[in-house]
Order: sequence, then structure tokens, then C-alpha cells
Amino acid sequence: MNKVTPRDFRNAFVTVMQSEHDSFRTAVGFETKSYNFFMRTTIYPRVARQLGLLSWNKEYYTLDGMLYEERGVDDTGKYATYANWISVAIEHENDSSRAPEKMNKLQSFNAPLKVLITYAAPGLASETLLRKYESLIKASDVFNDVATLRQQLVILGTPKTVLKWRFYAYENDGFVLMLPN
Repeated sequence: MNKVTPRDFRNAFVTVMQSEHDSFRTAVGFETKSYNFFMRTTIYPRVARQLGLLSWNKEYYTLDGMLYEERGVDDTGKYATYANWISVAIEHENDSSRAPEKMNKLQSFNAPLKVLITYAAPGLASETLLRKYESLIKASDVFNDVATLRQQLVILGTPKTVLKWRFYAYENDGFVLMLPN
């Protein structure tokens, strides 16, 4: 299994967002459904390729995005309608006030990396969201392995303009801002 770390995902995401800058700037102005479609059909597949994975082209068991390594096959050898395992589970929420619900949903999936993408202003708004996410994660971490085996990454974009992305990886006691390489 190709285990993707928060740093691996961040690096792939940054690379893709730099190369897709112009189309992304256009997509940011789309209505929510079209913007989410753009993320699923353009950004996630390119991130997946950067990571040596495949991207599911529609919702996968209610996940906004899902990256996987191997598709399941049925008894006849034909591709099934599922992946053998989820390598990266992705939730994307335009409205940060609804993002804690998305973080809670991510906790239901057994994946080596879970990524939440949302938008919040730097400072108090971001810190408040991160504390809510930490509380949700700690409450659901029944095997005490979230910081090691089922890692979490939060990507926060600047609301409306999305000029800058901030990346936070969950460690033993909470989210830590990931510094550039």
C-alpha cells in the first residue's frame, strides 16, 4: 500500500494548484456545485497522479473525493464499483461553519490519510476551527492511532480570494502548522 503522509499530500496539492492557477481562479467564482465538480474532476485527479494514485471520479460513499491505489474486481475479473481500500479520504466544504460536520464524517473512514479542505481567515477564525476539529478527532480516536496510522490534514484557504493555503497536520496533541520545505 502506498501510504501518503500529510507532507506528501501538501506537496502534491501545492504543485497542482500552482499549475492550475488560472483555471482555479476561474473556478473559485463558480457556484458551489460547479466548484466542487471542478475540484473532483480536475484537482483531485492531478493530485492523485502526483502521488502515484488514482482518483474516484464521483462521490465515494458520500466522500467528496477519494484517492486509491487499486480497484476491486468481481469473480469474473471485471472491475467492481469499489476500490480495495481508500488511500486518501477527502472532504471539501466551502462554508467553514459546516466543516466540523465534515471532519466528523471523515472519522468514520478507515484511511491512512484524511484531508479536510475548507476556507477560514487566518487568526482567530482558523484557530477556533482547528480546536473544534481536535475535539472531534480526540473523541473518535478509540484506538489512539490518529496521529500515527490514520493521519489528518486540514487545508485552509483564504475565504473568497483563496490567495494563500495553510496546511495543518494532526500530531499527538493537536494540529500543527506545516512549514514550507
